Amino acid sequence: MSKELTLTVISPDKILYQGKAESVILPGSVGYFGILPGHATLVSQLDFGLIKLHSAGKEFRIAIDGGFCEVRNDQIRVLTEGGDSEDDLSHDHAIELLQEAEALPVSKEKENLLKKAKVRILLHER
Repeated sequence: MSKELTLTVISPDKILYQGKAESVILPGSVGYFGILPGHATLVSQLDFGLIKLHSAGKEFRIAIDGGFCEVRNDQIRVLTEGGDSEDDLSHDHAIELLQEAEALPVSKEKENLLKKAKVRILLHER
């Protein structure tokens, strides 16, 4: 049995992450769940949230805007509508996104933009 996972996170714009991980935590539609090497085959819907991966003793985080994941043979593939890594977006810019979303009239779009902004803010909090 392998001691590592291979994680690939893809949005329509770019590959957000591609590499090895010792463990991965994903934002499922009903809550966060973890994946370790040897995990059973799985397909799951994902919600707005943070992917947390541990590799070489460090934690890396990626904000995603929902999507789906497939786990099979120690490979995790995540397809998401959008996302950012900690290096892609500053905390200040995330605050600006939140303020812009709060100024919009009530709608489903506003709700999604608020979720997106809040996840981007969490990306920078430790």
